[in-house]
Amino acid sequence: MKVIFIFIVVLGSLISDGTLHAQSVEDSTGVVETTSHIKKGSIFKGRPGKSMLMSLVIPGSGQIYNKSYLRVPFVWGAVGGVGWLMIYNTREYRCLRDAYIHKIDGTPYTPTKCSKTLKANIPLYTDAATIRLVRDQANKNKQASIVGFAFVWLLNGVDAFVDAHLKDFDIDEDLSFNIETRMGDDPNAPMKVGLYVQF
Repeated sequence: MKVIFIFIVVLGSLISDGTLHAQSVEDSTGVVETTSHIKKGSIFKGRPGKSMLMSLVIPGSGQIYNKSYLRVPFVWGAVGGVGWLMIYNTREYRCLRDAYIHKIDGTPYTPTKCSKTLKANIPLYTDAATIRLVRDQANKNKQASIVGFAFVWLLNGVDAFVDAHLKDFDIDEDLSFNIETRMGDDPNAPMKVGLYVQF
């Protein structure tokens, strides 16, 4: 859990100040068009960035922010499942580590926070070398589950980010392609002629 907390703190410190600027332009027909420009430097600005940041802090909150409620149980299931696996593998490793230390010291060991299978198997390990091999495998499982947990947590944020982008995606059925000429009435450039392409 400390690794995830440090990851979130570092990620938050990397957020730079990106601002949104709106500009209104009036064309020759009198129609006012508003264009917005996002200052470069941060992916955490606007709707997609906010949903990603929310999901990285609390899994599933970005999906709720995007109103994608059906995704939330899958996110919670994935994060919870991999989180449970990480806790399970960590307990198994600690149990085997303590058993190895007690075997080296020659003192009796009674496992407490282990699975029933491991509690039954530890007394069957007669030498320290066998316990060490099993402990090393448990350590590999623990490390793999920590990496998996971090990956699923990050994937949850990416899912919220992409989903927010797709919410604003243009799905208009009008696939027409128009080419027109346009003359401007700008007093500074009275003879301005251009080609206008509209999708």
